[in-house]
Amino acid sequence: MIRYGKVTSIFPKKGTIKVTFEDINIPSVEIPVLQGRTDGTKHYSFPKIGEVGICIFPENTFNGFYLGSGYDEATPIPNGAGEGIEITVFNDGTIISYDENNSKLYINCQNEIEIVAKNIKIECPKTKIIGDIDITGSVNVKGDLNASEDVTANGISLTTHLHSGVKAGGDKTGGPEW
Repeated sequence: MIRYGKVTSIFPKKGTIKVTFEDINIPSVEIPVLQGRTDGTKHYSFPKIGEVGICIFPENTFNGFYLGSGYDEATPIPNGAGEGIEITVFNDGTIISYDENNSKLYINCQNEIEIVAKNIKIECPKTKIIGDIDITGSVNVKGDLNASEDVTANGISLTTHLHSGVKAGGDKTGGPEW
């Protein structure tokens, strides 16, 4: 039996929900939410209370599955959706989208992205970052380092600092003046 049910209770740690069948106003028992993958690689996405989706129940039983919901005028398909594009739009407006046709990953986070890893390796011919960068720790550069504006170290400007003890000939100057 296939029925539409409105999610009335959620049990995220168990992977189950209860729905109410609005046409007969009867609640279901706890039923699992069908997920894309659950063994090894796992995919987890859970409906919210009030979401309406399709449930399937084998003959003569109330133990079934919540298959998920679909799009309609009240809940339109996300902008940018199309063939080969997987999109997740979160309630706060954060968007994660992957376009397998163009091998492009897009993340628009409304707050902060936190990555916790032992090591991160990024390989690409060119990386472009727009915005300020704060680094805690050492930075090692293998290759040229070019700056279009001034560089400062401990408050000393590379372009405007002065040296004391300047002498003619092969002598060396003193350190920068503070």
